[in-house]
Amino acid sequence: VLPKLANAVRRRHDVLLNTAGLNAEVFDALLLLASGSWNPADLRRGHKNVMALLAEMDELRQKRMVHIGFSAAEARELSALHTRNLM
Repeated sequence: VLPKLANAVRRRHDVLLNTAGLNAEVFDALLLLASGSWNPADLRRGHKNVMALLAEMDELRQKRMVHIGFSAAEARELSALHTRNLM
């Protein structure tokens, strides 16, 4: 079952290659929401918080994959293939 799931993730990534990652408009919106203002110091803090959120989401995706039986290396690889709607 796990090899089929991994292949499905890879195929989905290949088909949706243009949608991989976080799009710039969503990133900018998250940054502004996390910052609360246009003040440069707030924007730096907001950027740090958004990056921490993305790292946490990646870590949780990997933990869930390890929980169902993937190795840590496979979980890292598959998590890196997330698509925008799979974040």
